[in-house]
Amino acid sequence: MGCGTGKNTSYLLQKAEQIVGLDFSQEMLNIARAKITDARVQFKKADLNKNWDIENHFADLITSNLTLEHIQDLGHIFEQASNKLKANGIFFICELHPFKQYLRSKARFESEEGIQELEVYTHHISEYIENANAKKFSLLEINEWFDKPEENEIPRLISFVFKK
Repeated sequence: MGCGTGKNTSYLLQKAEQIVGLDFSQEMLNIARAKITDARVQFKKADLNKNWDIENHFADLITSNLTLEHIQDLGHIFEQASNKLKANGIFFICELHPFKQYLRSKARFESEEGIQELEVYTHHISEYIENANAKKFSLLEINEWFDKPEENEIPRLISFVFKK
């Protein structure tokens, strides 16, 4: 989900038989297709807020990296993940830590017009857990990731591993 320019695709190809990358940006998908030409990869334009054009019970693993802060309704995401995952499938999520968001950190990029900030939604840790529980996912692991391993630093990222 939110494959963007395919940054993680090469890594995933070392472990996967087939990959479907979803992203809403045609420009990002064009970059991904230029970088990754492996026949086992299919990139699709998709609005993750709508039903995903993927066969139900298709995936052993769904990954989401720095994507869900742009999605308001996590319930829909967990519903779609539940539909698309096989039994015992894994749903890996890694997002900007809500603690960072509480301090007004958000996704941005530089363009010809200057720095552009994207619309983002803060999802509390409890929101991930509640939505996962509602779709019968089990939490296997939760981790916090720091830019620098200093004791009093706020974590940059949070990751969850859920099992269907």
